[in-house]
Order: sequence, then structure tokens, then C-alpha cells
Amino acid sequence: MSDKLAWLTDIHLNFIDDIARQKFYQEIVNTQCDGVLISGDIAEAPSLVDILNEMASYINKPIYFILGNHDYYKGQITEVRDAMTILTEENNKLFWLPASKMQKLDNDTFLIGQDGWADGRLGDYQNSRVVLNDSRMIADLFQEKIIGKYQLLDKMQQLADVDAMSLQNDLEQAISQKAKKIIVLTHVPPFKEACLYQGKISSDDWLPYFSSKVMGDLLSTLAQKNPGIEFLVLCGHTHNGANFQCYNNLTIEVGKAEYYRPEIQKIILV
Repeated sequence: MSDKLAWLTDIHLNFIDDIARQKFYQEIVNTQCDGVLISGDIAEAPSLVDILNEMASYINKPIYFILGNHDYYKGQITEVRDAMTILTEENNKLFWLPASKMQKLDNDTFLIGQDGWADGRLGDYQNSRVVLNDSRMIADLFQEKIIGKYQLLDKMQQLADVDAMSLQNDLEQAISQKAKKIIVLTHVPPFKEACLYQGKISSDDWLPYFSSKVMGDLLSTLAQKNPGIEFLVLCGHTHNGANFQCYNNLTIEVGKAEYYRPEIQKIILV
């Protein structure tokens, strides 16, 4: 019998009250899933631990997750990550994948995940006039932005590159264990073809903040080197649904989302 995993993304549970959150948790329970996958933007830093504990208590199933940019709002990156590592150690239903590492779902299916960051390498960062709240709400990015636009870009790329390197290590470990299928959770879409707005690829103004080229390059390389492995990448961030078949064995799915209306994206059978 296959396990059923409910995939969520960009649920922003800090925007809704206790009653609405419990209603959403009950919707997840009603799917009779065996576990939950979340590809980021769960809440904001001050409420993140409490909301994750609340969800785990209500659902009472394993919750495998990575963080999105909003999860770091009103916080510092190192402090949030330290809190997620401690949470993963203390709550046996919660698995922040960068800390818990690779999860073996069955004999040949593995789950891995890294938060991931937009890296400014796609689109036209130099001439873009877009300013996301990230550089105002995340302490580390705000500090770089007040120095200058290119210091902010350097920080974005530093964060993206570190997570890509960690993901490479995770992927190579799964490949070495004879994986036939690898499910990857990351927040920012790794290809421009998966960054949609109203059904079209985002403009060059927005792509620097909506995509992670370093992740895309990594996934492309490993998928082409390992044609016998199926790679399924689950993302969020753009709030616009997308399904991009990069290669026969590499699929990128981006969940759609709307503030104040968290939803279940789909049930994945493992």
C-alpha cells in the first residue's frame, strides 16, 4: 500500500486566527494522509515555532518542511535556523529537512530539502526597480540593502549558493543509495519557466527575486547524469501554480497560493 503525503506551500498561517487554522488542520486530517510536506512560507519568525508545534499536535503525523523567505521575517537567519534545529530535535513529528537530512520514504524513494533563496541571476537585476519586503523584514538582508544594491545581491547569492551546495550533498547521498525517485522540497523555483505570473513567465524585473539559477543548474546537471532516477521538485514562493517538465526525469511543480486561504496542493503517493 502506498503512503499518502499532503503537499502544502505558502500557507502563511500567521495571517489567520486560531479557528481558521484548526479548520485547515482538520482538512489535512480528512485526507487521511500519512504525512505532510511543506515547501516554505509557513508563518513569520516570531510565531513559527508555536505554529509548527500547534500543527504537529493537531495533525499528529510527520511534517517534513523547509522554510521560505517569509519564515525569516522579523528575525535573523541564524537564529531562526537554530530554532528549527532545536525544534526538529525536540518534536518527533517535525522534520526541518536541512537539519533532519535525507528521509527514506520507501526502499527506493528519498525525500530531501533545502530552503533555497532567489539569487538574482535570472532576469535583469541591474535595472530592476522591484524591491521586495525581504530586504526590509529580514535583518540580514536589510543590513546589506542599506549599504547598497549590489551588497544585497552578494548576500542573496551567498545564501542561495550555500543552500545549493547543501542540496548537492543531499542529492549525491540519495543517488549513492540507489534511489529511483527523489522528492526535493525547496522554496524558490529553480527555472524561469516555473516562475509564472498570470500564466506567463515573470518579467525580467521580477525574475531576479522569483528564481534560483544556482539550484536549476545543479538539478539539471544531476538529472542528466542520472537518467534512471525520477526527480520531483516541489516549490512555492511565486503564489502562481506551474508545472515544468525540464527533462523526462526532472519535473518542477510550483504551488498556487493566496493569503488568508491556505490550501492543500495535492496528495502525493509514495
